Amino acid sequence: MITIRWGVHGDSMNARSVAGRLVLALFQWKRLVILLCVGLCMKELYYVMNTLESHVGQGGLYLLFGGGLFMDSSGQELGDGTTWRHVGACQRRFMWRKPFLGRSESHWKPFLTSKSLYSLMDRPFRQKAEEVLWFHELPFGLQSSVLSAFSTLQLLPEQELPGSFGRLWCQRCIVVGNGYSIHGQRFGNLIDSHHVIIRLNDAPVKEYKKDVGERTSIRLFFPESALPNPLENNDNDTLMVFVPFKPLDFLWLREVLLKTRNKTKVGFWRQPPQQWNGNISQLRILNPYVTYEATYKLLQLNASSRRYATTGIIALNLALHICQEVNIAGFGYPGNHDNTTPIHYYNTGRSRKEELIQHNLTAERNWLLKMIEWGVIADLASPAFQAQNH
Repeated sequence: MITIRWGVHGDSMNARSVAGRLVLALFQWKRLVILLCVGLCMKELYYVMNTLESHVGQGGLYLLFGGGLFMDSSGQELGDGTTWRHVGACQRRFMWRKPFLGRSESHWKPFLTSKSLYSLMDRPFRQKAEEVLWFHELPFGLQSSVLSAFSTLQLLPEQELPGSFGRLWCQRCIVVGNGYSIHGQRFGNLIDSHHVIIRLNDAPVKEYKKDVGERTSIRLFFPESALPNPLENNDNDTLMVFVPFKPLDFLWLREVLLKTRNKTKVGFWRQPPQQWNGNISQLRILNPYVTYEATYKLLQLNASSRRYATTGIIALNLALHICQEVNIAGFGYPGNHDNTTPIHYYNTGRSRKEELIQHNLTAERNWLLKMIEWGVIADLASPAFQAQNH
């Protein structure tokens, strides 16, 4: 009896051992299959990325995977399944151009919000942008203007970037400069074909629409370049982005929003309007870090020069963050010895020295040429762009 019991027990042990080995073998086989699948997927992804890299720049085809709805570069919905589309417009996607811009900040908010100012009180700082805002004065930070900025933000019902600006998977944007170079070019329809159109300061649109288009998605402005009635020169849903350059700018904005009688008049290089009748729900305040980044990361200006980027370069920095393709039109100033060519497309006068003395136009021109050469941005007036779009 004892022998039989031991035999049964031994058989049981052997069966368990065999079962254990089978389970282990099955587990190892499953791991092997998973690793094999991962390897094949990585190989396929590598092939696709290399194919895209070699063909997209030439206006090649782009393969969309998945069953959701996507938008193509013209804003048309794509159906379910796998679909081929021509998307040369996406050749300058974020991951391709980031190394050229010298940036490493991953979490980036283009506009000031009450929440972002609260986070400045929470140290140690979690991001470079927070450190810059705390330790730098305007136009790069809010060192002595935090309370002024916070009180101004309380007057804005909306503070974030609207969701409509992030719905397209391939967002084509253009920054329209105010330079005279766009005069007579008849770029209007081409400009209006972009998803997002960014304009600067008080540049008029309606009477020049053949050259500059008539749609406006975003307009950057500051007190000296503000218009009393922005709706006369913009769309109803135009996002009006206020760019603070000095502490006094926040005071002006609060006064016009609250419609106070004691208007600040001293401290501006040009007298700003005493009223601003824009749509307050479409008003935002640009994060000064955008100006800091444009000045020191893109243009790489020396801090001792006490100069900063123009509104055009600041707008370009904003566009490079929210758009997959960025084009420009109307950028550039006449040479120093050119006394005949107007500065802007909408008047024949020369700019006042106060407008340009704080900027390094040579550095901006060189940076723009370099970005165009590298394919980070494209100029509508360049022969290469015109050849690609005809």
